[in-house]
Amino acid sequence: MRFLLKLFSDESAFGRFLNRLYILITSNLLFVLFSVPVVTIGASLCALNYTLMKLQRGDRHFKVAATFWKGFKENFRKATIAFVVLVAVVMLQALEISWCRQFSGPMAMFTYVLYGLLFIEAILAIYLFPVIAAFNGGFKELIEDTLYFSFSKPFSMLLCLLLHAVPLFVTYSFLTYLPLWAFLWMIGGFAFIAYGSTHIMLRQFKPFLPEVDIAGDIIPPGMEDDPNILVADENSDDADDEPDEKTLREMMKYGL
Repeated sequence: MRFLLKLFSDESAFGRFLNRLYILITSNLLFVLFSVPVVTIGASLCALNYTLMKLQRGDRHFKVAATFWKGFKENFRKATIAFVVLVAVVMLQALEISWCRQFSGPMAMFTYVLYGLLFIEAILAIYLFPVIAAFNGGFKELIEDTLYFSFSKPFSMLLCLLLHAVPLFVTYSFLTYLPLWAFLWMIGGFAFIAYGSTHIMLRQFKPFLPEVDIAGDIIPPGMEDDPNILVADENSDDADDEPDEKTLREMMKYGL
């Protein structure tokens, strides 16, 4: 009995794993639920990324539904506008590609330019909603931040792209297993992808974010040296990710 209590305790490795798994599954279900109106998919993505970044910065118990709702509510307007604009641009380019493919010569070659633009837009879409969830600012600042984080670390960008592209490729390549894929996406697919990509992005985001304690809550200004506050990620080795001073001044810290 003592062994089981120790195994399932909050401080054991297995207990922390179960807690993290619970947060991933719950946040994924919330994402699916909040995405049902379709137009709210952008805000739901922000809420999902907000929840999982808070998890990774603190790795302690917190109210998943309340955290998800906070990320959804606070970013609803900006995320919804960004999502609608992205969908409109992609649909317009899809029509242009369909039109250009009917021709030969220079017009047909222009199709490859449009494919290249779609590739860039896919990368920006992967980074845009985590950036909105992590930072405050107007659309101009958020787009600049997205471009900065997307292309300042090409290897990290490619990893994030693969994390999103490979599961989609597998899903659409083996449609005979569609019920299984649908179940996996519903239970945790979106959250696991977001968890992996935000884990990569947080290495870039961290120098721009306020310091947090082990619960993932912001340490109030002037309390950083308080011995009663346990700082999260204090042994991190991200010294090579220090931002340049100009970029740091231009970015506004938010509440992760």
